[in-house]
Amino acid sequence: MTLYYVSVGSKEYKVEISNDQYKIDGKSIQAALVELGERGLFMLKHGTLKRELHVQPQGNSQYVVNTSGKFALAKVEKSNGKVRTKAGKAAAGDLTAPISGLVVSVNAKTGDEVKEGDVMVVIESMKMQMLIKAPVAGTVTLVNVQPGAQLSKGDLLVKIS
Repeated sequence: MTLYYVSVGSKEYKVEISNDQYKIDGKSIQAALVELGERGLFMLKHGTLKRELHVQPQGNSQYVVNTSGKFALAKVEKSNGKVRTKAGKAAAGDLTAPISGLVVSVNAKTGDEVKEGDVMVVIESMKMQMLIKAPVAGTVTLVNVQPGAQLSKGDLLVKIS
């Protein structure tokens, strides 16, 4: 059995794979992921549901997944065998979505030096745009979104340390 932790936005899933058997958060799933001829293109089959996924590696165990024009950033970590606990309270440099919405632009890259008040992400909700600013000065250690991504309130956007 191989164990992975997959994070999408603020949600984390425990994925167990053993031969052709899959479990997500302990629940058995009858699904298959079939690689198609083109690089990064897959077909996800779950019962009668079939969905094309385009998966693009972004480095640092992160992948952009596009399905039906919707984008998500997924971080996949292989378990090291230790018991893992969920993250607690957000750190001072964690930028989270204050509302549900759509990412319009991302003005930060991993490794960027930023000042307090710099605009990191622009979110649109109900035809209004919101500027998400750096709460602290520091270095961007994680960019967890990309333009076009749908967000839920509380989703992690950017980490600054």
